[in-house]
Amino acid sequence: MTLSEAAIAACEAYPSADVELALAFAKEAVPSFLKADNDRLIKFGRSVKSMVNMKDDLGFNLEESLTLAVEESELLMSGKLKVPKVKFGKTGLDISVVTLGCMRFQQEWGPRITNMNMVDGDCQDNLMAILKRALLEFGINHIETARGYGSAELQLGVALKQLIMTNQIKREDFILQTKVAPMKDPADFRKTLEKSFEYLQVDYLDLFAFHGVNWPEQLIYMFGDDQTTEGTETCYSIIQEYVKAGKIRHVGFSTHGSTDLILETVNKGVFDYANIHYHFMGSYTASGGGHDGQGNRDVVRLMNEKNMGVFIISPFDKGGSLFIPSRKLRRLTLPDLEPMAFESMRIWNHHHLFEDLNIHTYTAGAARPSDLDQSAVAAYLHDTQNDRMVQKLKRVSQRLLDEREKVLGKEWADTWWKGLSKADGNKHHVEHNQIMWFYNCLHSFGLYHFTKARYHSFENNLKNWKDDLSDDENVKKLQPGWGFVPGLPLKPGVDYSGDFTNVPGENKQRVLEAEAFVLDWLATAANKTKVDPKDEHDAYKKAKTEAKVIPEDWQDAYDMR
Repeated sequence: MTLSEAAIAACEAYPSADVELALAFAKEAVPSFLKADNDRLIKFGRSVKSMVNMKDDLGFNLEESLTLAVEESELLMSGKLKVPKVKFGKTGLDISVVTLGCMRFQQEWGPRITNMNMVDGDCQDNLMAILKRALLEFGINHIETARGYGSAELQLGVALKQLIMTNQIKREDFILQTKVAPMKDPADFRKTLEKSFEYLQVDYLDLFAFHGVNWPEQLIYMFGDDQTTEGTETCYSIIQEYVKAGKIRHVGFSTHGSTDLILETVNKGVFDYANIHYHFMGSYTASGGGHDGQGNRDVVRLMNEKNMGVFIISPFDKGGSLFIPSRKLRRLTLPDLEPMAFESMRIWNHHHLFEDLNIHTYTAGAARPSDLDQSAVAAYLHDTQNDRMVQKLKRVSQRLLDEREKVLGKEWADTWWKGLSKADGNKHHVEHNQIMWFYNCLHSFGLYHFTKARYHSFENNLKNWKDDLSDDENVKKLQPGWGFVPGLPLKPGVDYSGDFTNVPGENKQRVLEAEAFVLDWLATAANKTKVDPKDEHDAYKKAKTEAKVIPEDWQDAYDMR
């Protein structure tokens, strides 16, 4: 029986039961996976079902794609997966090429929880299982959290202490990073930093980052301005106290800001590393930035020149919702690589694609242990079969670039970004750069779920925008969230042509048409009950109930959350 025959038979037997489907296929194709836990079986079943659903798509090779799934499943059960490490720039730290991100496993996002009696046991057990999968099974040694991640620091500190006290790990076995946002009042910043140390229960931080350096005023919070006298306390001077005391070893920053702001921050010359957005699909809020429209590639180049550690934020979420890829995107990356594995290989082998520009690690935010599986498999193959993986990476990259150019046209694909303003550059506070990026992603790769979710962030901003306040007052009121997700949605009937004075003449009509298209497809439709989507991904679920029929290529291939 071929893999295709086994997969089709399993799907026919269990069309709506992912675990049973996975077991039926594993029995014929990969017997070792019969011992997998339920978490892994669910994802395996969804993956196989998606491949079978795509079997008649033009250009899709079911047998070869299933071969890839079997190879990855065998590796997961082999017990030999270890994530390799690289030097993290001038820090000199040997850091795993996959980082455990801690923004998805906590009990709550808000500040309510102050002790472990307020945390559900199931939530903490899941967090501990994720830590053990990362640290003990896969050898991931970098953990990244933040004071702004609700109860994450509290829960993480208790779990790490328990692992240390039971001699399962030592403090020197892992690299711990937390982040605190720059604040106008240095005393508030110091107090918040101390709370991080209290919750994490550690004597020192390997890495500290100023969290969310997203707007220019934050540079003043960190360093002061021309009026700041010598000896005046700033957020940065406080961090230097902690460095001198041995409580912080390396200092960096994270950012969702514009490329220009990030370059300005890097050029301060005082940081050892930075957490930035830079993905194949774009650079999130900085998409279309840089001297050539390649977003934060200019930042990577400058960071390399300064020997800084380069850390990529959220490649599987803000890099295109790759854990829920469109049917079209998955078809384009297979049978060589899954979408998440492609983005992983692109990060680690970036120097093979672009001018010897090196990237060191990325964050994989885990809500359950299996969320680390595909990254670990990819890292192992990157380490043990690098030549083969680089060839796969180059093939997939070329297929995606060819598709983008075929769909958009070469001239538009090369120049779409020219003259487009961000929210702080036009009176309507619209992220025209992101709007156009959504248009390109949707047309090129069918990323409807991703673009719908991201556009909904603008709609959330509008819900909190008050007509009785000035624009500046509104933006100030919406900080710090506005800095992470700036921009208001497009409004029907508004003439935005005045925002496009710097757009090349040959692009202006396409820009107007593209924004009309985005408004038509991505704006949340009004409904009689006036129930708003609860979150970004819920906006996509609601879209399925709207009048439009979502093209098959735009639909989810699977959901690996």
